Amino acid sequence: MSLWTEPETAAQTGGRIVIEPADADEVADHCVLLRHLVRDEPSLVRGPLDRTRQHWIGAGPHELMPSRRPTLARERFTTPRGVSVPPSTKPFHLGLYTCTAQRNGPGMWRMYLDQGSNLHPRPWHTWELQVADPAAAVLEITGASEWAAFVGRYPLVHGGAVFPDWDKVAQDYAGVHVTLRAILATQGFRFPVKDGLTAPPYWDIESVLWLRWSFSSIRLVEVTPPSAS
Repeated sequence: MSLWTEPETAAQTGGRIVIEPADADEVADHCVLLRHLVRDEPSLVRGPLDRTRQHWIGAGPHELMPSRRPTLARERFTTPRGVSVPPSTKPFHLGLYTCTAQRNGPGMWRMYLDQGSNLHPRPWHTWELQVADPAAAVLEITGASEWAAFVGRYPLVHGGAVFPDWDKVAQDYAGVHVTLRAILATQGFRFPVKDGLTAPPYWDIESVLWLRWSFSSIRLVEVTPPSAS
């Protein structure tokens, strides 16, 4: 996956790789690592979303994001309705992202932070969100075929590529869950749909983009202090 998602490789090959969704899913199904993971954490690999283990992690302010706060507040939640944001396969100016905590450890977002990132300085505040709204319909995307069908159903054509129209998605779903199998099958690839070729997605980790506030309660479960100087 990392071979084809490198910008230098894409430039040398004339652009992002175009592949049929079914072929990408077939390759993903031969991944030995996913076969092991699905035995222990099936919801992360293939869904459905485990609504009882959703975590959001807030990081400290950064010079590029000085107003960032490590706490959750419903009044700061931005829905896609009427919001003008650049077309994106994974927008960062609206909604809220959570990931699923493992039964015996942290979720993938925390594991990513543990590798080190200057963009997300400590302290890290980990919040557990209870998804209790029975009407909170979550779209499960578990592979390339479902990703292509999703973009084809909610197309937004821009700059010669087809993106999801998140405003229209929010009219039907409270959230979109992208699983590990889907990430493996789609990361950096383009797929043919009715309106053209999809823009290459980069979700990186299993996560949910919540397009509506669907939580009955939030609870602080961990604070990771600043690193010692």
